[in-house]
Amino acid sequence: MLSVDIQLRLGTLDLAVALQAAPGEVVAVLGPNGAGKTTLLRAIAGLLPIEKGSVVLDGVVLEDTATGTYVPTERRPIGVVFQSYLLFPHLTVIDNIAFGLRARGRGRTARAVALSWLERMELAAYADAKPGALSGGQAQRVALARALAPDPRLLLMDEPLAALDASARVSVRRDLKRALAQFAGVRLLVTHDPLEAIALADRLLILEGGSVVQSGTAAEVTQRPRSRYVADLVGVNLMRGHASGGQIAIEGGGMLTAMDGADGDVFAVVYPRNVALHRSQPEGTPRNVWSGRITAVDEQGDRVRVTVGGAPQLVAEVTPAAVHELHLAEGGEVWVSLKAAEVAVYPA
Repeated sequence: MLSVDIQLRLGTLDLAVALQAAPGEVVAVLGPNGAGKTTLLRAIAGLLPIEKGSVVLDGVVLEDTATGTYVPTERRPIGVVFQSYLLFPHLTVIDNIAFGLRARGRGRTARAVALSWLERMELAAYADAKPGALSGGQAQRVALARALAPDPRLLLMDEPLAALDASARVSVRRDLKRALAQFAGVRLLVTHDPLEAIALADRLLILEGGSVVQSGTAAEVTQRPRSRYVADLVGVNLMRGHASGGQIAIEGGGMLTAMDGADGDVFAVVYPRNVALHRSQPEGTPRNVWSGRITAVDEQGDRVRVTVGGAPQLVAEVTPAAVHELHLAEGGEVWVSLKAAEVAVYPA
């Protein structure tokens, strides 16, 4: 079990994170650039000093500012896979994997253990090659083998697929998932890719501005986003407001009517596919109707996302044919309609 409760300041970043992760669990840390994702991993590994708090792994205190306890990085049972892999270019592949074993006093068995990991990664044929002869995917597997060879209790991975091109990422992600399944310890993965997080992780931790804003399974996080960053990842409209009797006063202006009769501060989620656009004021039964000006038209395959400024601002998703028929273009005025049943509401 990993238990972390730390605070530190690095430049303009104030990091304050508390998290727990169980053995066998993969926790993905997601967040925008500058959120503190890599800083969190480096602090857990002991590569950055924490100002207040503790890091406890399997009941062993690795760091505690209250008692002055500090276990050096090299003595922590932690494996790290860095974003750029950091393989030693002058060492062979097998010696790269054996390096950590030898540093921990396991020199007699280091080569045999390293070779066994190369076989697991299907890279035994490259044992005596230098890292420069490897593809990006092969280098990633060597870096993972090097981190796992000393049998750590915690594996930290910082954007492990970021250095790969799109064509290699899918197959290497599959290899990584298979390798992680063989590791019984805690696994903490930093990524900016939601597909990577959903494919590899059991739980998501959303970090923004140095703080945890949301945590849960992929389904929990995506169904009820609690920040603009998460909403943008999922591709939904997220608004915050105050509800009373089904009427929601949206922060920043505008009103929405919802079927949910919640009261108090709420989040309102609207899927872009449920937003209808019209050239003139629509007739019929929609409870939410207002006009706005188009600020962006973005083609995404067989769908087009149209951002309509107004009170409130929303993104609608329509077909290319609808764009042509309705003459939708930046700067144009349109009417927006939305059924009350299509507004999902939950407490803020």
